[in-house]
Amino acid sequence: MTGAPEAEPARGAGPRAAPDRPVKVAHVVLSLNVGGLERVVLRLLERTSRERFAPVVCALQEPGALADELARLGVPLVVLSRKPGLDPGLPVRLAAWLRREGIGLVHTHNPGPHLYGALAASLARAASFAGGGGGGGGPRVIHTKHGRNYPKQKRKVLVNRLAAALTDRVVAVSDDTRAVVLEVERVDPAKVVTILNGVDPEVFRPGDAGAARARLGLPASGYHVGCVARLSPEKDHATLLTAFARLREVRPDAHLTVVGDGPVRPALEQQAARLGLGGAVLFTGTRGDVAELLPAFDVFALASLTEGISLTLIEAASAGLPIVATRVGGNPEIVQEGETGLLVSPGSTEPLAAALEAIAVRDDRAEVGMRGRARVIERFGIDRMVRAYEDLYAEVLRG
Repeated sequence: MTGAPEAEPARGAGPRAAPDRPVKVAHVVLSLNVGGLERVVLRLLERTSRERFAPVVCALQEPGALADELARLGVPLVVLSRKPGLDPGLPVRLAAWLRREGIGLVHTHNPGPHLYGALAASLARAASFAGGGGGGGGPRVIHTKHGRNYPKQKRKVLVNRLAAALTDRVVAVSDDTRAVVLEVERVDPAKVVTILNGVDPEVFRPGDAGAARARLGLPASGYHVGCVARLSPEKDHATLLTAFARLREVRPDAHLTVVGDGPVRPALEQQAARLGLGGAVLFTGTRGDVAELLPAFDVFALASLTEGISLTLIEAASAGLPIVATRVGGNPEIVQEGETGLLVSPGSTEPLAAALEAIAVRDDRAEVGMRGRARVIERFGIDRMVRAYEDLYAEVLRG
């Protein structure tokens, strides 16, 4: 763990024994690899009031590619390596760490960390009670549900329900995710809060298309389609590539840029070659300058089979791009059909190609994108998200 360790709190003392000090908040994640969840966590860490809360990150697998950001933010990191499969000893080790560090609030992100974090917090509270700390000792738990988390898999639903029973509040990042929490996992409605993911519209904003295209080595003219997403099966880039090949039949000036990396990249590159797309498709790999790249595109496309609420869609909308996306998860909460973009059914090649062509010929394409940016500023601002989490932290700690 980076930074000097804190002294172990006195036996029986609750983590809120010194109200004049910031409350320690432990964000429990699997890792900080590249992804929307991880970027939301980093943005929350960056802007959380240090006068009120002292954040720390606990990774259960590995630090991850984005872990270096924590040093810049001055946030300590500890890795408690989870054993393969179910690790019954991990809650015990995690509980001991929570007690040793005097953690006042555990904030978990996605199912595995939720289960282990909630169990560990319960063990830490029990130890505090047994040590004479009373019922108020030990950390409270907030969980953010960043995705739908397999609502059709009964075993995983039951595990999520168990973890929620040990949790003070469950945060849904979209109305769709909230419906899964309430209707599938049957979590007590009094525990459920909706906090939309947020981005900084001053960072993700319209820019110079020519400069952005030059940055990517793209042609200055033509119809540019962009996609930013991890190259994994659920993002369904395969359908996007097939739809783009259809688009090229009527728009030979079209170019597709795919930003991101992941396990299916080799298969996608082979598919692009089979489709004869040649120099019409660029795979950039992971990029740290997405905000500077987005102005290169005329439209942003996302063909996901499932989403919680897509951070990349919010970023694209904030940059003033019209959007073509699948009608899954929280995507319809970002994209207003016909007003800020177009929605299509997942896995549907022809409708996706037709939607991309429809955006290409719209005279008001720029206005479509700016209406999307206005919606982001209204509903998906980063400051709104951070304030909502800080208010929730305070509410739970008071309880």
